[in-house]
Amino acid sequence: MAVLERIGWRYWLVSLGMGLVVPALATWIGISPVWRFGGLLIVINGLLAVMLGRWIFRRSQPGWWVIVWPVVYLIGSMLFLPQYTRYFAIVYLCLSYLGYGLTQTKKSVES
Repeated sequence: MAVLERIGWRYWLVSLGMGLVVPALATWIGISPVWRFGGLLIVINGLLAVMLGRWIFRRSQPGWWVIVWPVVYLIGSMLFLPQYTRYFAIVYLCLSYLGYGLTQTKKSVES
């Protein structure tokens, strides 16, 4: 179990679920493009990116992990979503990095 904790299995599971499974389900179920864009891509995935960045820092995980979620999302968007949604991978990378960096700044100010 220590090996699984060290590689961050929860983080990988959330990234795979939200990056591959949810876009596939949203496409197959037939959720309207407006709800997919507004609800899923902007609100839910945006908040997820910030929360994962904060989670990575608070758990003292390697900083390069902020790249995993956007890359998994990019793969999912290439497979299941329209072409314009691929640009959200850059947005999610920026939001994850901001969540990671702002949590780091907040901790150093409190110290």
